[in-house]
Amino acid sequence: MEFQNYANELIEYLIIGEQRGRLIQYNISEIAKGEIAVLMYLLKEKDGANAYEISRRFDINTSRVAAILNSLCRKEYVKRMSDADDKRKIHVYITPKGQSFCLQRYNDVLSHVTRMLSELGEKDAKEYVRIMKKITDIFKEMD
Repeated sequence: MEFQNYANELIEYLIIGEQRGRLIQYNISEIAKGEIAVLMYLLKEKDGANAYEISRRFDINTSRVAAILNSLCRKEYVKRMSDADDKRKIHVYITPKGQSFCLQRYNDVLSHVTRMLSELGEKDAKEYVRIMKKITDIFKEMD
């Protein structure tokens, strides 16, 4: 059985739960909040994002977003570029260095969760992921 598929699915649910402030386990908070979370978001957003979009996505204020982006820029993990149509708008894009760092951190967590699920065995791993998804769905409905 491919426990890594279960682990990928589980991490997605844990991130959703962590971002809602409900679940704290397996160091998921590192990839659910802060710099790594922004990098993961930018990794998926091929057209980049602006500070307002990031602020809304993570439910954090724009000054916190600015601090995160400044830190990521200093590390050369992201780059800021003016919008071609409106020079006042700034879009942020992940750099190859940022992609590499982000994927390495994600893979570290993925490896940890995969190992945990493999210890549970196929039946229990599948059930655990199902239950975590159900819990996450319940929290979504409560919000």
